[in-house]
Amino acid sequence: MPDIRLRIELLDTDPLVWRRVVVPEQINLHRLHELIQDVMGWGDCHLYEFECNGRYYGVPDEWSDRPIALARNAKLKAIAARVKENAFHYLYDFGDGWEHRIIVEATGMEELDPCPRFIGGAMACPPEDIGGTVGYAALKAAATGEQDAHGQELLEGLDGEFDPEALDEEEIADMLEPFQAGFRRLGEAPSEPRQALSKQSQGLDMEQSLKAQGIHNIEELMQVLQGEIDRNRR
Repeated sequence: MPDIRLRIELLDTDPLVWRRVVVPEQINLHRLHELIQDVMGWGDCHLYEFECNGRYYGVPDEWSDRPIALARNAKLKAIAARVKENAFHYLYDFGDGWEHRIIVEATGMEELDPCPRFIGGAMACPPEDIGGTVGYAALKAAATGEQDAHGQELLEGLDGEFDPEALDEEEIADMLEPFQAGFRRLGEAPSEPRQALSKQSQGLDMEQSLKAQGIHNIEELMQVLQGEIDRNRR
């Protein structure tokens, strides 16, 4: 299956918080949501939805004022084929309202192994539950020494430490390992557990031993066993 390259931008942040990833085209939107959470640095604590050409995908809610299709049933390949201006949108946390633009930079790419893969990005992800982009701006101001009362309060909630430029690429790579295992390419066969290999080897040894005794099928084996039972009875 070909791959798709995406650029994920957190709107209304300055400098822009963004990430670039390559993902398998068959990934569904729920798995893409989980991947975005990991590469951006979110905690997956709130609801989400995708929007493409006026259609919404997420977790259906009877209280919603619009139809929401099940994200698990929507493939990225189908979404990428009908996006306008090469972009669709992802909303995380309906309270704080973190809006992301997902730009489809390339489709039909040669398969990467492993995949999904983090390609690049910039700036730290905002912490959860800080009041959206307004709170994020206040927090960054306080982190750089500005006297912002709201920002100082948010900074204290983070034990006085927040680096808006921090981006831990190694941590992102570690977070992607479970995804890569789930989308293992055909060229990379999963190794069998040692215990399973041991049992398989024992089975082969037993089969060879029986053949050496002239036993080639289950009927011949049953005859030999019955003969042993008869001899023991005498």
